[in-house]
Formats: sequence, C-alpha cells, structure tokens
Amino acid sequence: MTKNATPGDALHGPGLTDVRDMVMAHDAFRRALRSSASLVSAVNEGDRKRAGVVAGHLELMLGLLVHHHEGEDVLLWPMLLERVPEELAPLVRLMQSQHEAVHGMLDEVTALIPPWRVNPTSAARSRLADRVEHLLVLLEEHLRDEEKHLLPVAARTVTQPEWDAVAERNLKSLPPSKAPMVFGLFMEVGDPEIIAQQLVKAPAPVRLLLRLTARPAWRRYQARVFDA
Repeated sequence: MTKNATPGDALHGPGLTDVRDMVMAHDAFRRALRSSASLVSAVNEGDRKRAGVVAGHLELMLGLLVHHHEGEDVLLWPMLLERVPEELAPLVRLMQSQHEAVHGMLDEVTALIPPWRVNPTSAARSRLADRVEHLLVLLEEHLRDEEKHLLPVAARTVTQPEWDAVAERNLKSLPPSKAPMVFGLFMEVGDPEIIAQQLVKAPAPVRLLLRLTARPAWRRYQARVFDA
C-alpha cells in the first residue's frame, strides 16, 4: 500500500491486481527525462556531436513514452470505461484528455529535434528546451494524477493477465538493442520485488542476460548522456 493510503488506494494486495510496475515505468520516465531541458540548454552552439547524443536520447525516450501511452489508450482505458461505476468514468476520460495534451506537446518537441540536431543554433536550442520543459510539466501532472486516482481503480477492476498484456505490448515495442539499458534504468528506480517479478516473466536465457548486462548498460548510457 502507498504511504498514507487508505485501503481503496492500494496498488497491490489480496484480491487486487499488482499495478506497481506502472509506477516503476513512470519513475523511469521521470529519471530519464527530468533533466532533458537542461541537457538541451547545455549544448554549445554548433556542437553537432553533443546535439546528436541529446537528440538521440530524447527521440528514444519520447518514443518509448508514446508506446507506453498507446498501450493504455488501446487496452486499458476502453476496458476501464466498460467496468468502472458511472461516477468514475470522468476520471478515465480525464486521463485520456491528459494523454492528448501530452502528445500534442510531444509532437511539437519531436518536430523541433531534427533541425536542431543538424544545425544546433542558439535559437533552435532555446525553442526546443522551452517546449521540452513544457512537455515535462504536462507529463508530470498526468503521471501524478494517474498514480493517485487511476491506478487504485485499475488494481480493483482489471485482472492480472489483462494488466500484464498492457506491459507485454510495451515491451514488444522496445528495440532489442536497447532492452538491457532500459531494464538497467528500471533496476535503478524500481523496487527489487517488482524487478524480480518482471524478470520471472522472461525466458531463462533473457533473465541471465539482463542480470549480467542491464546495470552496466544503463551506467554506460548514463555516462554518455548525463555525465558528459
């Protein structure tokens, strides 16, 4: 149960679907994206090499965010709208409208990345950093509302196999070459119990590979993107 939560706020427990992996995914996005505006702002004018690194980071993480939200849009929201009491339906629709706002801003950011990557002028840098900052404000509001209001409803309403299908859809969208790094990010922000649950779902060779490579892959990525 979350801190200071009432029984109706629980994200796992007897009779409930364990939805805590969604919080882990949210925390991974927070960790990977929270300094993105600063990363853009720190790139010197004309530094194409560094702009390429930061642009690649943004494109990867924002692409993962799109797939994460698409999984909810396709599988989760329709299911909840069928099952929740009428008085909770506006909450689900709020989540949908927040997705729309986030993705409208995400489209703006995505359009600004390629020209900045090719020609990292100070003007292009400022426009991109501003839009990234605005995106992060919208995203944090949505993640916070989803965790506080929607996930407890999902824990009571969605079965574990149905919930796992959303996570499986998101995992299939992950480029295989990036899987160790992303799982290393999960290992940095996630509860060990949740990490163990996710590993159990993978075939034995994949589990071994992730145990050996995930943390080092994330550390290398972190050094290249954040610590340069």
